[in-house]
Amino acid sequence: MDRGGLARLAPLLGLLLAVPAAAAAFPEARAWEHLLAQCALGPRNPGSPGHRAGREYIAGVLRGAGGRVQEQSFRHTAPGIGHPVVLTNIVARFGPARAGGWLLGAHWDTRPWADLDPDHARRGEPILGANDGASGTAVLLALAESFAAEPPPVPVMLVFFDGEDLGRADRHEEFLAGSRYFAQHLPTPLPELGIVLDMVGSESMVLTLEQTVRQSFPDLAALVDGVACDLGLRSYLPGEGPAVYDDHVPLNEAGLRTLLLVDFRDPTWHTHADRPEHCSAASLGEAGRLVEQLVRGGYLR
Repeated sequence: MDRGGLARLAPLLGLLLAVPAAAAAFPEARAWEHLLAQCALGPRNPGSPGHRAGREYIAGVLRGAGGRVQEQSFRHTAPGIGHPVVLTNIVARFGPARAGGWLLGAHWDTRPWADLDPDHARRGEPILGANDGASGTAVLLALAESFAAEPPPVPVMLVFFDGEDLGRADRHEEFLAGSRYFAQHLPTPLPELGIVLDMVGSESMVLTLEQTVRQSFPDLAALVDGVACDLGLRSYLPGEGPAVYDDHVPLNEAGLRTLLLVDFRDPTWHTHADRPEHCSAASLGEAGRLVEQLVRGGYLR
């Protein structure tokens, strides 16, 4: 995005009228390692041994990176499971301890059943969730380590939402348990803007901004489009993406303007084929470079 484009956006976003900083070198190899490490724990569906290990892994990486970590634990009963489980959102802050800056979010849980798997006999088994669960989490963990090496210039709140994928098909009200709870118990100080990442690891990724946020926040969409263009991201598709019901919805309902970056074309979605062999470090790198440049590029005060 040129300097004139930033000037046009400034009244809407409170952006700094400065030439953006040089693009940061996002550690995509570390993101890939974090994806593999999560998958090595097995499915991370709530109530499972992998879920407990996944929470410990994420919190451990964040604390090791110097993040100011807070856990939000609560009990939740999903109709599709039928018994209560303990869900935990994990929050880590980096950079200046003040209001403003960015919220960067992703869900870390995996789906308890493979309802779209071609093998009907295995549809009741939990999926591994390499893309749908581990990919956005991996990008945020690599960002946390990047922030440890070079602190961000503005506040950054990383939020790892639990219980996103506990809903039965076509039952929207059963999804997004963690982000709903987070939106009802917002920690302070609050960020100014948010971005949620979901399914950003597919080997054939086509990354888009979700349809409703592009329509609601054209100023933010123009900023993201411009940064993606400047970075030369091959997987990013400007223009309107699909309408997706995801963790950005409760945040927007709570008044925190939040975008969703998502690839909703992955054929492994909600199947047992959602495994690392169908993911790509390069895709994680493209998503990570985009988000890190938004954080470090001088677009927010």
